[in-house]
Formats: sequence, structure tokens, C-alpha cells
Amino acid sequence: MPLQSFSQSQHHSAPQPASLSSSFGEPKPLSQPQDSGSALEKNAVDLTVMDVYDIAAVVGQEFERIIDQYGCEALSRLMPKVVRVLEILEVMVSRSSMSPDTEELRLELDRLRLERMERLEKERKHRQELERVEDVWRGEAQDLLSQIAHLQEENKTLLSNMPIKDSMNEDDLQRHEGMTEREKQVMMKLKEVVDKQRDEIRAKDRELTLKNEDIEALQQQQSRLMKINHDLRHKISVVEAQGKALIGQKVELEASAQAQAQEVSTLRQDVARLREQFQGETPLQTSEESLPQPPSPAEEAFCEEESGGLDPKDPNRPRFTLQELRDVLHERNELKSKVFLLQEELAYYKSDETEDEIETPSPSPELRTHSRSSVQPESGIKRLYVFHLATSVFLLYNCQKILSL
Repeated sequence: MPLQSFSQSQHHSAPQPASLSSSFGEPKPLSQPQDSGSALEKNAVDLTVMDVYDIAAVVGQEFERIIDQYGCEALSRLMPKVVRVLEILEVMVSRSSMSPDTEELRLELDRLRLERMERLEKERKHRQELERVEDVWRGEAQDLLSQIAHLQEENKTLLSNMPIKDSMNEDDLQRHEGMTEREKQVMMKLKEVVDKQRDEIRAKDRELTLKNEDIEALQQQQSRLMKINHDLRHKISVVEAQGKALIGQKVELEASAQAQAQEVSTLRQDVARLREQFQGETPLQTSEESLPQPPSPAEEAFCEEESGGLDPKDPNRPRFTLQELRDVLHERNELKSKVFLLQEELAYYKSDETEDEIETPSPSPELRTHSRSSVQPESGIKRLYVFHLATSVFLLYNCQKILSL
């Protein structure tokens, strides 16, 4: 119920001012202020309509106290505004306290009203469409009736002229039938031609699809071959650079081999000269050496030569000790393995080129210096003689071996 009627229903005794009697009721018992206080302490979301009525009663009691003290003129302008605010609060609380079912029913009612309006609108449009179709149908019916009347008149005219044109109609009918047969034959032939051309077009389309697939495959293969060709060109350029470097090394090695051959010939001459000097100085050394000394490796070799009955002028007699021979053989084997690796590497780099002969380079100057430095000379003329002789023989043998390979 409205707030004003609720406040009037609570008024029982004690005449009140006109402005207050129309809005608020009598003061409630002592228990009611406690309820109104609890209503004022509630959350705004939890308020109900009864709580709003309790709040209105409390406000009315406060207004009564003010009127008793100051009169009605003090609240004559404030009272309607407070009543309006309380009425608005009542409406808002009643709207918020509406049950969900009621809200759903209200929404359903609005939806049904909207559907009813849409259905009425559709019926109105449908009725207008039917009227329009009916008008069109009536116009077409009128046209057909006029055509029927016109055809009936023509039929009567043709019936009157029929006996005259019977003979002519038979000839025309036969001619028309002949034309119809020829047209049918022509149409059949045209249909066959069209079907044949359609089949040919489909076959051409299939061939074109296959050709396109072949073209795509060839393009992919071409791109792959171009990539391989680019890689091969790069490898060929690298191999050519390495080949040029190897050719330069070969030239250097040939030059060093020639220099070594000259050095070997010089060493041979020195060996022959030292041999003559050594043969002349041997009796002097034997007379000067009075005390026994441990024999050196070179002396052991000479002793073995004398004990074996070898000719000192024989160029094939051994001229160094067993340990030195082992060292020389070990170095020779190492050089052979290095030469073999160089041959394999050169053959790998020259595999793509068409050459008749593959020449293997001789050992590098570093290897020659290493082989020279590996044999330590003994002290004295004998050690120097043995060292130079062993080195010259070893280098000569390796050079001849490498050049023969």
C-alpha cells in the first residue's frame, strides 16, 4: 500500500496537524523504536517495505516533537519533500524486493507482447501481399478471358475458311514434318559433336594438369640442380686454389730436391776427401792413444768392417751404428707414410680433373730439417764423418724413392 495510507491507518487518537496527519501515524509503543532503529541499521540492499514504514514512523515522531516545540510553520515546507522521498524509497524497495519469478514472468510477458506485435505486423503484410496477388490474378484472368474471346473469334473465322485450305494444309503439314525430321537429325549431330568436343576438352584439361605437375617437378629439380651446381662450382674453386698451392709446393720441392742433389754431390766429395784424410791420420791416432778408451759407435762400426773382411773402399759397406740405422729406418717409414697421405690427398683433389699423370711432391724442407736434426753427431772427426755420410745416404735414398714414385 502507499506510504500515506499506511501512516493514516496507524492514526487512532490525539488530533494532529493537517500536514502530519496526512503522512505519519501515532507514535508506536516502546518496542517499535527499537524495530525502527534496527531498520535504520540495516543494509540498503536488505530493506523491505515494512522497514520503510518503520522509518517513516520514526521520522514522524521526530517531526511531532519539533512541532510541539516550534510549531507547524517550522516544517511546513520540509514535510512534503520528506514525504516524497519516503514514497520514492518505498517504490524502489518494493521494486527491488520483487521475486525472481515475478521478474521472469514480467520479461516473458514483454516478450509475448513483442511477438504478438510482430505476428500482427506479419499478418498485415501477408494480407497486403495477398491483396496484391489477388489484384494481379484478377488482371491476368481478365487478360486471359479477352484472349479466349479473341481466339474463339479466330477459330470461327478459321472454321469458315477450312474447306478452302484443306489441300494446302496437307502439303504444308508434310513439308513441316520433313523439316522437323531434318532439324532433329541436325540437332542429334550437333549434340554428338558437342559431346565429343566436351570429352576432348576434359581430356585436354587432364593433360594440361599433368603437364603443369611435370613443369612444377622440373622447376624443383632445376632449382635443386642449380644449388648443386653452385656448390660444385664453389668446391671446384677451392680445389683449384688448393691445386695451385700444391703446384707451387711441387715446384718448391723440385727446386729443393735439385738443391739437395747438389748438396749430396758436395757431401760425396767431402766424404771422399775426409776418407783420404782419415786413412792418412789413422796410424798417428793409434800411436797417440796409449790409454784404453771405450769404443764409440763409429769405431764399433769400423771394427765390424775389419772383422767382417769388408773393403774400406766399398761404397756399399755400413758406415753407421745399429741404433743410428734404426733411427734412420724409423724416420724413413714416417716419411713414407706422410708421402702416402699426400698422394691420397692429391688424388682426391685431382679426381674431377682429367690428367694423364699425377706427380707426388717430395718431402717438405721442414721434414728434411727434422730428419737432419734427429741424428746427433758424435764428437771428433769420426762422428762428423759418420753423421755426414749417414745423412747424405739417407737423403739420397729418400729423394730417389720419392722421385721414383
